[in-house]
Amino acid sequence: MAAPPEEELRSALASVLLQDGDDAQGVVDGIDGDIVDYLAGMLHDSGLEDVEDSIGPFLEGYGCDEDLVKACGDAVLKCNNGGGDDGDGNGGHVTNGNGDDGAPQGAVKLKQGIVSMSSALTDQSEAEIDATRYMWGQDNKIAAMTNQARDAHDSTVSAKDKRKARKELEAARREYEAKMALLEAEEEGDAGKASVSNMVIPDYRSGRNEKDIHVRNVSLSLDNGTPLLDDGELKFAHRRRYGLVGKNGVGKTTLLKAIAAFEVEGMPRHHRILHVRQEIRAAGGDISVLQAVMDADVERNTLIEEEKQLLQRLEGEGPTGDGGPSGASVKAKLDKLKAKSKEEADGADDSFNADLKRLDEVYERLQVLGSDTAESRASTILSGLQFTPSMQSGPTSALSGGWRMRVALAAALFIEPDLLMLDEPTNHLDLEAVLWLESYLQSYRHTLIVVSHDRSFLNEVCTDTIEFAKRKLTYYKGDYDTYVRTSEENVKNLMRVYQAYQDKRAHMMEFITRFRAAANRAKQVQSRVKAVEKMDLEAPEPVVVEQLWRFAIPNPEPLGRPIIAIDDVSFDYAAVDEATGAKKPKEDWILQSVNFGVDLDSRIGILGPNGAGKSTLLNLIMDKLTPNRGSISRNGNLRIGHFTQHSADKFDLQLSAVENMLNSFDQSDDQAMRSFLGRFQIQNTDALKPMMMLSGGQKSRVAFASLAYQKPHVIIMDEPTNHLDMESIDALVEAVKDFRGGLIVVSHDQHFITNTCGELWAVGGGKVTRFRGDFNEYKKETLERTAKQVADSVKSLSAINN
Repeated sequence: MAAPPEEELRSALASVLLQDGDDAQGVVDGIDGDIVDYLAGMLHDSGLEDVEDSIGPFLEGYGCDEDLVKACGDAVLKCNNGGGDDGDGNGGHVTNGNGDDGAPQGAVKLKQGIVSMSSALTDQSEAEIDATRYMWGQDNKIAAMTNQARDAHDSTVSAKDKRKARKELEAARREYEAKMALLEAEEEGDAGKASVSNMVIPDYRSGRNEKDIHVRNVSLSLDNGTPLLDDGELKFAHRRRYGLVGKNGVGKTTLLKAIAAFEVEGMPRHHRILHVRQEIRAAGGDISVLQAVMDADVERNTLIEEEKQLLQRLEGEGPTGDGGPSGASVKAKLDKLKAKSKEEADGADDSFNADLKRLDEVYERLQVLGSDTAESRASTILSGLQFTPSMQSGPTSALSGGWRMRVALAAALFIEPDLLMLDEPTNHLDLEAVLWLESYLQSYRHTLIVVSHDRSFLNEVCTDTIEFAKRKLTYYKGDYDTYVRTSEENVKNLMRVYQAYQDKRAHMMEFITRFRAAANRAKQVQSRVKAVEKMDLEAPEPVVVEQLWRFAIPNPEPLGRPIIAIDDVSFDYAAVDEATGAKKPKEDWILQSVNFGVDLDSRIGILGPNGAGKSTLLNLIMDKLTPNRGSISRNGNLRIGHFTQHSADKFDLQLSAVENMLNSFDQSDDQAMRSFLGRFQIQNTDALKPMMMLSGGQKSRVAFASLAYQKPHVIIMDEPTNHLDMESIDALVEAVKDFRGGLIVVSHDQHFITNTCGELWAVGGGKVTRFRGDFNEYKKETLERTAKQVADSVKSLSAINN
């Protein structure tokens, strides 16, 4: 069967594949006039044997279904039948190129096919080469369209559902942007105020002054109605310290906010309750850090103001001072007023006695709050959190966001509420401050709830653990490790119970199936049928064990030494005063005469307080800074991967994960990048939606993917565990342990350091020295050093104030 002219083939295909003959608009995305031209030419050259088999795979690659392929085949055959018959009713022979009556069509086509293939291989025109590259998606511009067509072909979602999903995504984007705008407006309104969450003043007249908290039937949901907690139970015993654990997004922070605002129905209102948020963005004010901490105690400030007003009414005196009255002055003042009341008993009115009674109550409450020791307590807490005397006397507006978070934490510890709730308190602390906070909270005199990703911190601080999962609160005795062991044992027990039920049911069903038709066993069969029905009604829930998520960092190829060599490096940001040209003494430089090296088997933990020069050292290693003295040698083929607590923030949240990764690695193609992200559980629509719609854990996984895609020889990590949940931290620990390259870590997470680092280097006083001991020995030394610094700081500040 000879092929009709190419123009007729094109018209036949266009009638099926193009809308109203428009070359630019196909019935399927990706099909246009150029594609139709290519298919017509291919059919004209190869003949019309098995049309559907010839063009079917190509059209299916663009998402065409079987009906559309068949319609194309029918149109082509109809075109051939209409114009290809020679009129003699035979149609079984063709004329060869010389006009003679030729051989049967099959032989001619075979010869023609061989000639056509040889020609295509040896002598292709530029248009044919472009068409071939187009067909196989080798052109970068076409690859995106090809992937889109593949998605359309593979997807089982209807076009209507896709439009609905796009509308929902756009609505969610607008809601996200509105929330961010509202948050920014709230933070701007907080500018100049104390950098700590406000505490609701308790009502001491309510309740029976019980110290335990027990609230039943607690339900919690988001503003959009999404339920977080169903019929939960809050049980907080006095002087117990609870660790609240659960996946990111389960509602831990929302629960703490609701408790602090007394939005939980039935919450006793005679307790002082305070919640310290994860992030504080307020700019701070001009008051000193020390004063900001003391001003945070709203109840103390209210009582001092009330004392001032009462004294003015009673004897016309002013306040006793911002710190509140001392014990001796309180007694003397009250004795004087009571004596005055007796002398003027006849003329004293009821208001005088009422004010005197209220003043006695105010002084009694101020004594309970420790008002007379407020300044020394505040200074002690600030010193433990690594505030120097000059920082304590300086304005809060001069502090960075991380240090303002420390002010918020210090204020909460100073207030010492009946129920203190700390939300990720270690995120902005260095290791020295974390260790001091651990020690301080271990002796906390009231009830404490902590949300933290630092399991070592939870183990040191907590006496109990609360699991928030599946909209329920489950209570466990013991620290975090005890909770993990108990939880795993509970799962094993449930699995054994469920397996025993399955085995017993299978055994009874085997009997029923075997003897169902036996008349002499009918009674036994019926009895077992009823027993199985009863078992099914009381059957235990099947146990679903969540699979642990893990990822891998590709191992690099070997490199010759030295990988990184640091030789006698000294550095300071202001080694020379720009105004005067005076040189700064070398003993005051941030880093002085640093010497050490990094190999592919190095596992180095960098320890030291904030400001000691840890991040500066990392920037020198990564060639972001140039040393003032000495040299740093790096292998010419070295690839360094850098992962920080802000790695997820470097992405453009308006773009998808795939787009962000392609922007970072422009040599990659779309499909390969999507497959790579799939290893990190960023799949399907999650890989294509704007990253602002992803959860915090998902953003971290994209950051992990970015790190792994670099295939680094050496990984440098700066506080990598901040903002990660336990599952992600465990996955990161396992990936780093399996990585066969160099590692340098700066972290306050004790669990991460002890599980990934083989040697410790301490930074401080301008020196970088290897610590000859394990982490527990370093921890002991640090606690002793911090205790001495706190005592010296309190004395120094007292001398300044005096």
